[in-house]
Amino acid sequence: MTAPEDRLVIKIPTPVPDMGTDPLPIDPYISAEFFEKEREKVFRKAWLNVGRVDEIPEPGDYLVKRLEVINATIIVVRGKDNQVRAFHNICPHRGMQVTEAGCEKGHAEGFICGYHAWIYDLEGQLTHVPGKEYFPATDFTGLQLPPVTLDTWNGFIFINDQEKPKLGLQEYLGGLGDDLGAYPFDNFNHIARYRAKVAVNWKTFIDAFHEAYHVAEVHKHTIPDGCNSPDNPNAVPTSARLYPPHHSVSVPVNTAYVPSPAAALAWKFGASFAPGEVGGLPGMNPSGDEAWWFDINVLFPNFFIDVGPGWYFTYNFWPVSVDETHWEMNIYQLESTTAAQKIAQEHTKVLLRDILYEDLSTMEQTHESMKSGRLKEMIVGEMEVAVRHQLYQVQKWVDGKGSME
Repeated sequence: MTAPEDRLVIKIPTPVPDMGTDPLPIDPYISAEFFEKEREKVFRKAWLNVGRVDEIPEPGDYLVKRLEVINATIIVVRGKDNQVRAFHNICPHRGMQVTEAGCEKGHAEGFICGYHAWIYDLEGQLTHVPGKEYFPATDFTGLQLPPVTLDTWNGFIFINDQEKPKLGLQEYLGGLGDDLGAYPFDNFNHIARYRAKVAVNWKTFIDAFHEAYHVAEVHKHTIPDGCNSPDNPNAVPTSARLYPPHHSVSVPVNTAYVPSPAAALAWKFGASFAPGEVGGLPGMNPSGDEAWWFDINVLFPNFFIDVGPGWYFTYNFWPVSVDETHWEMNIYQLESTTAAQKIAQEHTKVLLRDILYEDLSTMEQTHESMKSGRLKEMIVGEMEVAVRHQLYQVQKWVDGKGSME
């Protein structure tokens, strides 16, 4: 367990030690040089989420993850011994990948290089070389697909580009892992996945997803007044928790919110994303806030787990370049056993789709304006503490002062 002093609980407005209150510089969001430093100092050293173990439930099931930010394609596979492992998708012979181009997941008894038919088992070991006798100088003992450091937490799969990371996964997640660890992730079913490729810096993309100040304007057609109330018109977080380099924000709810008729029906029969009371689960609302809707948990650098009563969803923000990000959202809900519950589930999928379209509508315009050179800094308010903390941590890591150095 992590010591309590590793958590800083903030009731806004409260100054945050060390992070300052000045406007934030624009350059880290548009500089190609800064992006290359992020690649080396952040993404090559941090633990990165690449999926969940329930995506590969049987031996031979595998995922293929193309991670441009670390110039790697990773195979995550469940072996015959039921252990989950990760390998670089590289045949040691002459560098060909051992899965088909464009493959994202599948099932196999082993992996065959499509160039010269070298074969590897599910544990990554080389098992067959055609014409092996023509390699008299080669010692094939122990030759295998290059391994990738892997660990799991609550069913989530993480990889690390370092052979021996300074911190193991549990220690890296720290207090956030402790506080969120009680949430019953295994009880939920995957119901939907959304993806987008957007011409925006990954940090600008992230910044739209860990504050609620924008909800009243951006989401006025989908969840009007969902978290903006007369007592809290600017959707100031009920609390925020800093677990450097991670953080968590509790989003407020408008207890007088009147949903649309469709949302009200979904709310009545099942766990919907529409604001409402469904009942508590462990691992939520760790500060015990009143007027609470859900928690945004940010696992540095690019993975979100948002948890609510009866649902959770995840975001992965994968940088491709300083100007492009691949984004993925996965939605999970408790199992639906009645027709009414299934309708409620479908409502959640559609509502979130529409909310996401609204969020995406701001991305490219913001990045275009940042690149214009007319703006050198941006103003950040206290309710946007997560925006400040994220850039503070990125800069700290880029400067070689991160927790994995």
